[in-house]
Amino acid sequence: NELSAYTVIAGADGEDPRVDGPAPFLRAAADAMDLDQLRVIDTGLDPVTAEREQWDDGNNTLALAPRLCVGYERNVETNAQLERAGIEVIAIAGSELGSGRGGPRCMSCPLVREPLRG
Repeated sequence: NELSAYTVIAGADGEDPRVDGPAPFLRAAADAMDLDQLRVIDTGLDPVTAEREQWDDGNNTLALAPRLCVGYERNVETNAQLERAGIEVIAIAGSELGSGRGGPRCMSCPLVREPLRG
């Protein structure tokens, strides 16, 4: 079951924004970041472990730079998969941070970000 995305495009000079979609999520996300395609890292985990790590916000990481992120230390398998894919993971305890069901990415609010360039 593939995720769909709707893209909101700002209107020019007072025009109303428009909504495009639905489109496959990975395609829409890559287009929004002006990338040819996104690199998807499959966890390769068995269903029970995958469900546990997802519940513990295993995929909720904060990208700090290319190939560098922050994630919860309790997500051992997810962090190991990221590291095998060449991504350094700064593992944080965060035992109380996740009680609101959020992770490092959810708890950040970038106001300005430089464009991504490969």
